[in-house]
Amino acid sequence: MPIAINPEHVDLADSVRSLVSRVAPSEVLHEALETPLQNPPPYWKAAADQGLPGLHLAETVGGQGFGILELAIVLAEFGYGAVPGPFVPSAIASALISAHDPEAEQLAGLASGEVIAAYAIDSGLTATRQGDSLVIRGEVRAVPAAAQASVLVLPVAIESGEEWVVFDADQLEVEPVQSLDPLRPVAHVRANAVEIADDRVLGNLTRPMARALITTLLAAESVGVARWATDTAAAYAKIREQFGRPIGQFQAIKHKCAQMAAETERATAAVWDAARAIDEVRENSSADQAFEFAAAVAATLAPAAVQHCAQDCIQVHGGIGFTWEHDTNVYYRRALVLAASFGRVADYAQLVVDTATTTGMRSLNIDLDPETEKLRAEIRAEVAGLKAIPREERTVAIAEGGWVQPHLPKPWGRASNPIEQIIIAQEFASGKVKRPAMGIAAWIIPSIVAYGTDEQQQRFLPPTFRGEMIWCQLFSEPGAGSDLASLTTKATKVDGGWRITGQKIWTTGAHFSQWGALLARTDPSAPKHGGITYFLLDMKSEGVQVQPLRELTGNAMFNTVFIDDVFVPDEMVLGEVNRGWEVSRNTLTNERVSIGSSEPPGMASLDGFVDFLRDGQFDQIEQNEAGRLIAEGHAAKILNMRSTLLTLAGGDPMPAAAISKLLSMKTGQGYAEFAVSSFGTDAAVGDPGQLTGKWDDMLLYSRATTIYGGTTEVQLNIIAERLLGLPRDP
Repeated sequence: MPIAINPEHVDLADSVRSLVSRVAPSEVLHEALETPLQNPPPYWKAAADQGLPGLHLAETVGGQGFGILELAIVLAEFGYGAVPGPFVPSAIASALISAHDPEAEQLAGLASGEVIAAYAIDSGLTATRQGDSLVIRGEVRAVPAAAQASVLVLPVAIESGEEWVVFDADQLEVEPVQSLDPLRPVAHVRANAVEIADDRVLGNLTRPMARALITTLLAAESVGVARWATDTAAAYAKIREQFGRPIGQFQAIKHKCAQMAAETERATAAVWDAARAIDEVRENSSADQAFEFAAAVAATLAPAAVQHCAQDCIQVHGGIGFTWEHDTNVYYRRALVLAASFGRVADYAQLVVDTATTTGMRSLNIDLDPETEKLRAEIRAEVAGLKAIPREERTVAIAEGGWVQPHLPKPWGRASNPIEQIIIAQEFASGKVKRPAMGIAAWIIPSIVAYGTDEQQQRFLPPTFRGEMIWCQLFSEPGAGSDLASLTTKATKVDGGWRITGQKIWTTGAHFSQWGALLARTDPSAPKHGGITYFLLDMKSEGVQVQPLRELTGNAMFNTVFIDDVFVPDEMVLGEVNRGWEVSRNTLTNERVSIGSSEPPGMASLDGFVDFLRDGQFDQIEQNEAGRLIAEGHAAKILNMRSTLLTLAGGDPMPAAAISKLLSMKTGQGYAEFAVSSFGTDAAVGDPGQLTGKWDDMLLYSRATTIYGGTTEVQLNIIAERLLGLPRDP
């Protein structure tokens, strides 16, 4: 999925993608591998005519007045096309100058495309003061597009710290050198006692902002390359046959492609948020300064994503992917040069952990259109009214008002659209008014609303919304976990109802639930997903035996439920007989918007992990690993936010939601693994009253998180088949 979410950004991405496909087809890329690039390249005028060089620059200098987010969208599309030449370096350089002064004199030529610029992220340049000028000496190595640029923006060490300075190319000695990626030329640059006036020093450009701009925009191009690699690998896996079938049916290939998609999506989310964070500060200097953290997260994840995905793309293609003629050659070279362009990647993971444990992580909030403020005021007033009600009456009022699951139709919900759902969640949180927790019932209620009779709805929904009726879900069986349609619990029709016999397992909370949602096979001769009926089971029924299933942690959250010739009356069938699979899938189609964390109770959380780091002492290697885990955890939260915003924009939130579940569970395991490994021999002390025991428990519990709700392997299959379109295994 690209960076763009809202319709305007999608249109921008589509427009740039169309341009890139015209001006940089595969044959142009391969020709550029063999022959020196023209300067400017043939596509330069077309890009300038479309206003792309000045997209992010002020209208007063001939630009379009958009922000860094829009520029990131453009650069990601240039990355997807592996566009040759200096466009990306020039765009980054102009962004640096604009951050100092949006009306700087150099920007007019950059906005029109008449001037090409280059930049460096690190250098060996130093300056000494001589009268009203700085005298600069030293060397900057491997500067992208330096030989093609007439203006270079380079960092210089001066007495007050590091400053970025604007040089004219003829002031410098530029030595072109062979680039690992011939489509992105590099050169060494030397300054031999170059005198620079103070007005060429970008004094308003701070070091944190400069590095945030450079790394965020590099990360944008990187995720474009990673997305190309993922799409291309998946496309090849659909058509390449081995052993008489497409290789995309082989689970090893399927999972590799799905992992590529997940890593790309996570990095894309981080880039999107980093660009937004920079724009927030550029628009309002008093805004949250967490842009540095957001950019460090993107710079931690994007270089790894682009390199891994380009490598795996070659692996999926096999021998053909190792040939000079294949496009994988072009993109792998670009990936390697991009990864190198960030400098020391470990520095970004270190910045992530340092920032998280001191000034804190970036807050993630969904900003809604100002036109929604009238609705917000109304909801805020109603929430305040609820808060004024005595506690013992408040729960009833919340339930009867449809506040528990507001996306449901009236009278059970408020028929709230996605925007209203977000406002309700925000106002209940800010007003500190707690809504009844539904637990497993949250998955069952929508099915009762959609398929239940009036009698079923009146009997079950009000007490459930009040938190008085606890539910469990009797779906999984010893032989039917991920493959639920293989269930064998049998229901036989008798006078007035059904006799049901079978066994359910992994049933959360069955030992304290009053009712259960039960799937049983009512027609053994029907196709696999047919002949299943959805029942509402009284857990006190004769023949129901609940046996707590003590898990690895020593606790018993799960249960085995034995159902021995249990009678269930006809009025407890939900929906139509033999149509239970349809009923069970209903919850997935409900337009419910979640803005919360995906971290389940009992699992190590991102905030808890940061608190642990804040209180401990760790070596450099451990801190870098911790920074990577924090970056991954923060990006998982961004994925949740993007899923919500996609819903608001009328898009499909499934890619972000499915990948978020996969990645957040794995990262949660990583928090606990890191903590326990840092204890050394003390990790053997399992006393839950001690810090070691607390983390031991979370580590033990974490093994369940990549199993329940669909194992990691099943999630990878879902991503590969539903998101990437790889063929199912017959």
